[in-house]
Amino acid sequence: MGNQIHSILFVDDDPKILQGLKRSVEEYSDHWRTDFASTAKEALQKLSNEPFDAIIADIQMPMMDGIQLLDLVSRTYPGVMRFVLSGNVTDTQAMRSTSVVHQMIAKPSDIDHIFVIVERACRLRDLVANPELKKLITEIKRLPSVPVLYNQLIKELDSPNASTQIIGNIIAKDTAMTAKILQLVNSAFFCLSENINSPQRAVSILGFNTVKALVLGICIFSEYQEYGINPVGINSIWKHSLLVSSVAYTLAQKLNMSIQDQENARISGILHDIGKLALLSFPEFMNQIYTNGRGEISLEEEYRMLKTSHAEIGGYLLAMWGIPTPIVDSVTFHHRPYSIVREDPDLLSVMYVANGLANMVKNEIEINYSSYLDMSYLKRNGLVNYLDEWTEVAKSIYISSTENKES
Repeated sequence: MGNQIHSILFVDDDPKILQGLKRSVEEYSDHWRTDFASTAKEALQKLSNEPFDAIIADIQMPMMDGIQLLDLVSRTYPGVMRFVLSGNVTDTQAMRSTSVVHQMIAKPSDIDHIFVIVERACRLRDLVANPELKKLITEIKRLPSVPVLYNQLIKELDSPNASTQIIGNIIAKDTAMTAKILQLVNSAFFCLSENINSPQRAVSILGFNTVKALVLGICIFSEYQEYGINPVGINSIWKHSLLVSSVAYTLAQKLNMSIQDQENARISGILHDIGKLALLSFPEFMNQIYTNGRGEISLEEEYRMLKTSHAEIGGYLLAMWGIPTPIVDSVTFHHRPYSIVREDPDLLSVMYVANGLANMVKNEIEINYSSYLDMSYLKRNGLVNYLDEWTEVAKSIYISSTENKES
């Protein structure tokens, strides 16, 4: 887990559970600083006395329940990651949690499982060196959606002939919508035995009425006007993400990767620049690093000005939201896949190559691999011989996408 000690505040009104937690965390004392509170009032007092990386609250508590507590924490201590332990959760509680809780953890859960979840988020947060930016990312509850897709979704939800398949297809094209719907469906509320990585399947599991309530009632998706953002920037990110998603999915197919990894590649492509959407939400940072009005960001400028990049920002956000680990890693390291050691680098490599080729075919007339890809990394992973074929794939998808927009 590294040398840095992280801190967690556990909140539960059941003294037996608190006592059990205290015993369980003893073996982790070298890596974690832990504290405990039996009421929301006590938890708020402890938060005022010393900083914590995360708070984990039981959802069912008297006076002020876990969601109410975390809502207050989100406004008073926005830099603290917020998790809730859920046993029997009502639909209403699940809905309320979507804009307040970063992740819902099933109850009972053993302490190892809890620490794995929180440690993953902490590990990726540590990659974001700028403390003010780190705090702002933790505050994020939703991100701006592509205007045309947001309007399509609202229209479909209001239609008497609305279809979960069509709704899922719309959501799957949008970075912000995809992230939020996967956050919800992978929460402990649904007690699923596997991670869900498909927006279409997520909508099918949630059901039409739940999705409609989330969108129109809880408003888990939002329009760009709320942020004072020029839609040109969002559309630029969207077009690039769709291209990378299509290229990554096709490359995964050509490598005969599993069906699950093919879908992971597709979704990683849609989500890989979610960190840029996060930066769009923060004008004070956006104005430092945007190089022009088209929403394009210089990676070098990001590292120089922010001490981090949109890739690490996106990975941290998705880890907090409980998105499956392979997707989180692909997003976090899509510019620097050599920064992480994995037993199976295929998905990371596919994302890295897809992003590089998508940028190359969009910006260059001639093939120029070395400006977009680390050739030594590709050689080490035995991928150089595929580049010419994969470039033709990327070109074909790019040309097709531009023709469709013009027609």
